Amino acid sequence: MNDRTRSRKASVRDVRRTNRALVIRHLLFAHETSRSSAGEATALSAATVTNLISDLIDEGAVVEQGFLESPGGRPRTVLGLNPKAAIFFGADVGETQITLEAFDLTLSRLGRRIHRFSGRRIDPQKVIDFLADGVASLIQEIAAKQSTGLANEPATEPAPRVLGLGLGVPGIVEHPTASVGLRGDEPLVHAQVVGWKAVTFTSLAERLGFPLFVDNGAKTTTQAEAWFGSAQGVEHGIVVLIGDGVGAGIITNGRLYRGSSSSAGEWGHTKISLDGIRCRCGSRGCVETFVGASAVLERWRGRDDTWVGRETAGIDALFAAFDAHEPDAAAAMSDLVDHLGLALANLVNLYNPQKIVVGGWFGDQIAEKFLEELHASVLRFSLEQPGNEVVLERSRLGHDAAALGAATLPLDHFIETGWPQ
Repeated sequence: MNDRTRSRKASVRDVRRTNRALVIRHLLFAHETSRSSAGEATALSAATVTNLISDLIDEGAVVEQGFLESPGGRPRTVLGLNPKAAIFFGADVGETQITLEAFDLTLSRLGRRIHRFSGRRIDPQKVIDFLADGVASLIQEIAAKQSTGLANEPATEPAPRVLGLGLGVPGIVEHPTASVGLRGDEPLVHAQVVGWKAVTFTSLAERLGFPLFVDNGAKTTTQAEAWFGSAQGVEHGIVVLIGDGVGAGIITNGRLYRGSSSSAGEWGHTKISLDGIRCRCGSRGCVETFVGASAVLERWRGRDDTWVGRETAGIDALFAAFDAHEPDAAAAMSDLVDHLGLALANLVNLYNPQKIVVGGWFGDQIAEKFLEELHASVLRFSLEQPGNEVVLERSRLGHDAAALGAATLPLDHFIETGWPQ
């Protein structure tokens, strides 16, 4: 076989893989479809769609679900992804807990495990142990449901394949190659917020025995918002996540923007002041030190260790005090809206987004109560033209976004490359 023949065969495989990915993505977002609808949505020929669907049915990834009446013609077969074909996992290391969830191929949640920790520090080995044990127990739980008929599935049905585990982590994830999460990639995690420096998860991949994908939690959450949430269909947008820490994911030309070493989106450590309290990064004037939950609580009540590790309770108390018209609470919230509006306006001026989605556990509460005031603050500080264009919106996914976003990593890899080897 000469080089030209090899190249032609490789090109045919690449085209087929690309077309297959188009069909699976259409099925994922449409939930159910027909061969003709898939052709219209993907702009592929009827013959190509028919062949791809046949292959996917043979693989077990797609099932025929019934028929739709078609005016003036024969009934159309309804197609959908097969929830019994595969399972995969999403996990997120947050500020106070690790969340691990299992999903089927239609992204229905099959189970969840949560591990809470205090002091904003957790040993990476504890994360590895929790995830390895949690995945094993979830697989056992899912298998038990199948064997007892709770999954409406006979015990003789083959076990679903595992596509992998996606792990969202705080901080910067440094990938030695351009690909994200491929086994053997061995990304390095630098996460000051939880005390990690150049941490790897190679031993977790070895214990799992299936692909592990690691990425920054803000980026994985942004991918979830782009696929299923408030950023769906947005070509140029930003998802900001506000908790005790602050981060952002940037969408440009419909794709997640990573930067040269995948550290793009560290918005919480951009500066909006030359002074202020010292940030966890060692600098001063960071966005995080003005709009993060701990910073807002400190502006309300001064330095008070009562809320350390209990920031959600502290923020609940702050909102209650605001609703009771307490002057100090009103001042703290006004200061928050001003500084957050300024920080968002910098994003508007720099990136000219169509939409900014506000999420994270604290950001969700801010958006629920102060979205109009926040938008007015953004308009006050941004340039007129991009400020008038941008839409500010609360996250539709809420607390479900973190683990779901991480789960899109193995799912996306399956869509693009096929079944794990």
